[in-house]
Amino acid sequence: MRALGLAALLLILLLPPSFAAAQAALPVFDTSRTYRQEAEFTQAIQPYQAALSADARNAQAHYWLGFAYLYAYRLYRGGLAPFAAGYLPRALASLRQSVSLDARFVPAILALHDALVLSGLHEEADALVKRLLQQSRPAGASYTLPP
Repeated sequence: MRALGLAALLLILLLPPSFAAAQAALPVFDTSRTYRQEAEFTQAIQPYQAALSADARNAQAHYWLGFAYLYAYRLYRGGLAPFAAGYLPRALASLRQSVSLDARFVPAILALHDALVLSGLHEEADALVKRLLQQSRPAGASYTLPP
């Protein structure tokens, strides 16, 4: 058992720093805040941008970045974040990238669906839900779309 622990530690120490940084846990985007200034929002998304600089194929970082842009866009729609008027296309781009990197990452699929609906892309949103429903589910779970 001790040898296994030492082997795991050695493996971690031998990993390149960029790989270790890309795999580090990302902070959850804080939706309890109202980002009234773009500088506050930019600071809040910095961890996701840094993770993407380290590994552009990080589906979780794309998800959190897209989720943050979607949240800011919703604040804009409510009159609370005038700087976020153009954030919906950014949200779509990041969320689409996340789903393309990990087609089974349900939070990204659901956030992408929301962004598509807000964009008026209802056919694409419907197709996304149909793809989601085709994924395997726990035994005994049945999900269907109404006609």
